[in-house]
Amino acid sequence: MNSINPKNEYVPLSVNISLRRDTLRLLYQIASDMGISINEVLSFLAEDSVIDLELDEELKEIEIPDKCSLDELKDAIMKRKII
Repeated sequence: MNSINPKNEYVPLSVNISLRRDTLRLLYQIASDMGISINEVLSFLAEDSVIDLELDEELKEIEIPDKCSLDELKDAIMKRKII
């Protein structure tokens, strides 16, 4: 993945995740088809999911709580008119 920030560098991160067998099978198939490891697939997916977040200035104003109720989440979404 290319970053717009030239000071960015890849940092190794060991993570334990739990996946359903079907999900793992799909990730394995994707990795196999691409000729890369499952770790690389997960890395690409993680980077792809957040790559544009640092470009959005409005996100700097968003506070992410440690936890919230479903009603609090709905209220926050409605206030931001995300949906």
